[in-house]
Amino acid sequence: MSGRPFRHTAILPRFRDAGRGLVRAYREEPNLRFHVFAGACAAVAGFAVGLTGWEVAYLAATVALVLFAELVNTAVERAVDLAAGRERHPLAGAAKEVASGAVLLTALHAVFAAGLLFAVRRDLAQSVQAALALLIRQPLWLLPPAITGLLGLFGGARHES
Repeated sequence: MSGRPFRHTAILPRFRDAGRGLVRAYREEPNLRFHVFAGACAAVAGFAVGLTGWEVAYLAATVALVLFAELVNTAVERAVDLAAGRERHPLAGAAKEVASGAVLLTALHAVFAAGLLFAVRRDLAQSVQAALALLIRQPLWLLPPAITGLLGLFGGARHES
């Protein structure tokens, strides 16, 4: 190593590194893959029921918040593992638990948002019927979340803890 900090000055390498980080996290973190799959399913369901503009924005923000929390949790876990090495330290465990708690909190909010958007603002039975009708009329809409889900369930590298 040349002694320089790990920091780029040009914009394109920054985007490249960010993209690599997203790909790495997706490949190595099963929970992130699940959240991407769930978000894709929510987007398809939102399209099926015809969410309004603010509802689409709320759904997109909720999905982004969950993915953000999962990415931060992954970064915290990796940094703590690096710093702690093989030693078990109470502060290392606490940091990981708090980061996991952030993911849990955002996931619970996503469940609340789904209930609000698909069961309170419109009848749940109608939401399910709309999603099934979309499946029958336009099954190609379900290919992206289905592929994402299969990759999430069966794909990806295994991260050694």
